[in-house]
Amino acid sequence: MRKLSQKITGVFSDKNSLRAKILASVGLSTIVFIFQLIGRIVSTVILTRILAPDIFGVFAVVITFIYILEMFSDLGVRSLILTKEDDLDDSFLRSCWTAQILRGVLIFVVCALLAAGVGWAQNTTFFPLGSSYSNPTVPVAIAAIGIGSIINGFASPAKFIYEREMKFRAVSIENLIVMLSTTVITIFLALWLRNVWALVAGGLLGACITLILSYTMFKGPKMRLNWSVADFKIIIARGKWIIGHSALTALMTVADRLILGFAMSASSFGFYYIARQIVGLIEQFLDSIHAQMGLQVFTALQKDTEIAAFRRRYYQYRILFDGLSMLGAGTLLTFAPTFVSIIYDDRYASTAVMIQILALGLILVGPGLLREAYSAQRKFREMTLLSLVRTTTIWIGLLIAEVVLDSTTIALFVVALHRIPETTILLMMGRSESWVDWIYELRLLPLVPVGAAIGWGMAFAWEHLV
Repeated sequence: MRKLSQKITGVFSDKNSLRAKILASVGLSTIVFIFQLIGRIVSTVILTRILAPDIFGVFAVVITFIYILEMFSDLGVRSLILTKEDDLDDSFLRSCWTAQILRGVLIFVVCALLAAGVGWAQNTTFFPLGSSYSNPTVPVAIAAIGIGSIINGFASPAKFIYEREMKFRAVSIENLIVMLSTTVITIFLALWLRNVWALVAGGLLGACITLILSYTMFKGPKMRLNWSVADFKIIIARGKWIIGHSALTALMTVADRLILGFAMSASSFGFYYIARQIVGLIEQFLDSIHAQMGLQVFTALQKDTEIAAFRRRYYQYRILFDGLSMLGAGTLLTFAPTFVSIIYDDRYASTAVMIQILALGLILVGPGLLREAYSAQRKFREMTLLSLVRTTTIWIGLLIAEVVLDSTTIALFVVALHRIPETTILLMMGRSESWVDWIYELRLLPLVPVGAAIGWGMAFAWEHLV
């Protein structure tokens, strides 16, 4: 970790304050990730022994609906605050808070209507018997989880001020508190209820904790409703592109849940949901670092008019992301069966193959960071077009795999590798800007077999020594 930090140090050798903030962000994100990893493993071990596999499949369907609604109504308040050119004033922050509340209420209303629609579809036997969508709990759970959107809407946007100023200590602590408290609450609810309501209620209580911490941990102006026409013009003018980008991202993200949720049984879909969670741990860690400082880093990088300097610093910034994603992909390819046998009981054995296939997608994490360069330039149109390519790829690929070829295995490969067309276009766009160097793109690819060797060694040690 120290060597990687030293590498990143070189990214901004002439900007000591920004360099220090980047190193602090990496260190804090690492600490938070370690605790998140421990919490995820502990909660997974406990919850998979308390709850049946089909419960995870049902919960995956419920959160799919709320995720779609949240993304389709995403005004990008965080991005607006982070990228606003001039100083932030109290009026603008209050207008953002007002927009958040209106959005939360709208999402809840639509959730209630969707719940009624799903209930009607179940009564007409529209959904295949045995699928997660046919579970009678789904409609009520969708309506209930919509309450979380209202709770989140009242959260103070002051947290985004801290991110804008790269004060990540409080942000990391808040993330850690929310994660640990939500995990403990969900486990106790699972022991008591032993059904999908434990997961739903755990999420709602987690939203309440986030709301409280947004006012107690982050100092900002006192929030009240504000209807400034000038502020809303800015929010709508920039938010329309963010909504388009977020909507396409939602369609891309939930394609597997919508299509595979129909094609798989509730139990198999539960296995898939767990596999996605495990592979997502590595991506979640890298995303947590990049999400905290990506916009700020690329904004600073692009102030340098020398293209060669931008390219050099950009690839130095990527070392951590490429290194961990390549090693993680290789390790999961060989260690997944042993990992599943350690963590889960025999009912979850088929999860290992899903993890191995999905792990291939980690190889494409690094090149995707270049998207933030266009976001820093507020080129939301380009980001929307890239999202359109990615969304089209996964939907067409999954429909061909399931409807035409009737192969869930091929569908899993589609989920893992659907970023290839988008990544290719992104790299070509970056090459036209002289940002991309093909040799640097491939330099850390050998870490995949290195990770595979590490995973094989870990599996061998567990099976023959432990």
